[in-house]
Formats: sequence, structure tokens, C-alpha cells
Amino acid sequence: MCLGVERGRDADEADVPAGPGREARLSPADPLARYMCEAQPLHDLLRRGLIQLSGFLLTRTIAGRRTVVDYEPVEAARERILEAAVGLRGLQAPMGAGHHRSHLIAALSALESALGAALSTTDKEGDALFYFVEEADRHLRIAGRLMPGFEKVDLRQACCAMHGGGVSFEARFAG
Repeated sequence: MCLGVERGRDADEADVPAGPGREARLSPADPLARYMCEAQPLHDLLRRGLIQLSGFLLTRTIAGRRTVVDYEPVEAARERILEAAVGLRGLQAPMGAGHHRSHLIAALSALESALGAALSTTDKEGDALFYFVEEADRHLRIAGRLMPGFEKVDLRQACCAMHGGGVSFEARFAG
């Protein structure tokens, strides 16, 4: 079930917020609500493909010349990106969601290019892969800001993040 969307009720029966602190509910009859519910899993597939390609890039970057690099993350990313591509082809964007969809399509395009770069024999340093991973991340970040429910997690706000005080990472774990 998509968060913030009530099932089994039409738009006329949806709760209307009476004041501050009450959350609005969208009806599944609302085209924008339907778009959000259909687009969220596709966004997640793109994000997961990005994470796997980023991990592959990191591994390839720190591996020595004689190290055999595992291409399994690239294959897993390819599967997710292909699944997202199929879903995005059928995703209809209602008025107000076209810009969001265009960023999902741009992220998809960058990830497809990243797959090609990951398998390239001419990009030994991974510069093209880095560029396309960064481009896909930029589009997914923009998509996350355009519509609620698509935000990326900001790890700077995590409980384990350093919140000022100038204490070094190592010092936080010293007894």
C-alpha cells in the first residue's frame, strides 16, 4: 500500500484536514496519487541499481591492477535497471508529475550508460562510470525533492553522525 493514500474510498469521501497537525489523505482515484504509488517502486529500483554500481565503482577503484573484480553487482544492477525501464515505459505522468518523471527517465538513461561504462574495456580508470553514476544520483536527488515519498535518506542526520563538537571519528569510539 502506498503511504498517504486511502484505499477503498473515492475522492468525495477522502478526509479533509481540519487544521494544523492533520495529514491530508489522497484518494487512489486521484491521478497524482496513482502516479506516486506506481513511480515509487521504480524510483527504488533505480536507487538500488545506483547503489550497486557505486559499490562496484568503489571496489574497482581501490582494487589493485592484479585483483580480479567481481562483476556480480553490475549484473544485479542491470536487472534492477531493466525492470525500472520496463515500468517507466508504461508510467503515465499526470499534470504536475511530468517534471518528476523526466528526472526518473534521465536517471535511467545515466544508469544505462553507467552499465556500459562498467563493462567497458577502454575506461580502465572508471572516469565514465563515475560520471554516469554521479549524473544518475543528481537526477534521483532532484526527483526526491520534487515529490513527497521519494526523498533520499540524509545520513548527516543519523544518530551516529557527528553533530558538532569537533570530535574526530576515532575519538567518538575511544574509551
